[in-house]
Amino acid sequence: MREPEATTVLARWGWGAQGKSLGISRMFQDADIALLKSIKAVAAVRPRGILSGFLVVHSPQHRRCTAVFVPPVTAKQQPFSIRLRLAESLQKETTIFSAYVENGDVILEDVLVWQGKPLFATVGFAERWRTMGDFVAGWQPDDALQGCSVRLAEYLTLQQVTELAALEERQVLEIVPLAANSKRYVWVPSNDEANAAGAAQKATVWIAKRETLIGPDIFSLWSPATGEKQPALALVRTLAVSKVLRQHPVDEFKVNTAWNKMFERWEILDIA
Repeated sequence: MREPEATTVLARWGWGAQGKSLGISRMFQDADIALLKSIKAVAAVRPRGILSGFLVVHSPQHRRCTAVFVPPVTAKQQPFSIRLRLAESLQKETTIFSAYVENGDVILEDVLVWQGKPLFATVGFAERWRTMGDFVAGWQPDDALQGCSVRLAEYLTLQQVTELAALEERQVLEIVPLAANSKRYVWVPSNDEANAAGAAQKATVWIAKRETLIGPDIFSLWSPATGEKQPALALVRTLAVSKVLRQHPVDEFKVNTAWNKMFERWEILDIA
């Protein structure tokens, strides 16, 4: 398949610049908080500023399988071909993945069309991800042949997300609803300067106690006035805060916090 043909195939299935949908994600807004409380979802940590494109696998004449990565419309990048070692059974009909490029690697994150059948609009994410396993079973990774590394995205439960030590500066959190035909929510954490400005106005002081038996960057919060313990552990969301907390010489100290609406936890901003 040639690169211009991939754009035509995408449009035929309703995706890409010539289709009805540019992608499967949108930015998270405050109005989405109530909705997220009522849905089942998983999440992924991904690089900031890198949008998703498509990997199109389409070999109608059973030639040596050449997939084409079609970048997002706004990317300053051209489509490029990837030769894949695929079982012949996987080359009979069109397959389209949502994918992005990170440090030269192509990351497959979802199955939009599988063997000529639309999946994104008809089945939930869990089933689509099981279908990704069918692809892996019939694919022999070969970086030399492909010209790049192709790998699968990694997903976390929402509980695992709350236990993350911190997001790196150039990372975002993508929340993936399990229901069919549901766009992902991309949550971009505010920068440290914004946190500091907010802390000056609405910081709440708690006593943080390091919970070393549970894991690193795990803190319980206690009221300095009454000594009562908060039911939820504190949220440590950035590497900068994590570094400051880890360098503190004692395991119990006062911290400035702000209520994080998305995670419904007190987020540690800095040491009081």
